Amino acid sequence: MVKSILVGLLCMVSVQALAAPSASGLFSAIAQRLSYMEDVGLYKANHNLPIEDIAREEVVISKASESAAEVGLDSQSIEGFFRAQISAAKAIQYRYRADLLNTPTNREPRDLKTVVRPALITLGEQINQEVLAYLNAGGQLSEKDWNAFSQTLELKYLSEADKRALFDALSAIRLK
Repeated sequence: MVKSILVGLLCMVSVQALAAPSASGLFSAIAQRLSYMEDVGLYKANHNLPIEDIAREEVVISKASESAAEVGLDSQSIEGFFRAQISAAKAIQYRYRADLLNTPTNREPRDLKTVVRPALITLGEQINQEVLAYLNAGGQLSEKDWNAFSQTLELKYLSEADKRALFDALSAIRLK
């Protein structure tokens, strides 16, 4: 009896060990981070701020690279991903602001400094952790993951080209 229970447990552990790591948490964190971009665009529109802020982008990329290197990711490969994420974020903001020209809103955006930026920093760190866990578990993104990625990132102002650039940059991230 004990022997058959042990064999059953070993089979379950073996099946779980062979299961491919899941990137769904990673995809969700990326989608969640990008979901803040309408608020960013509206905040900037309400305060007459430009969407593109190269100095701020470089700070974000530098901090993301440092954070990635600290957890064991290749900082160059993560930099490419965060550049793609910033490009997608700007595209969302530009498209949303274009819609605001014809359809103004009375909605107040979440505050950029006290709500949005802290959330983006937290989500950026979570993305690094999710990437690290996925790669450490032997995960490797391929075309078979594209549909799940694309469906998870169903955001109104995010185009298929934006998603593809993000997916390709995400697929290029490597461990140190």
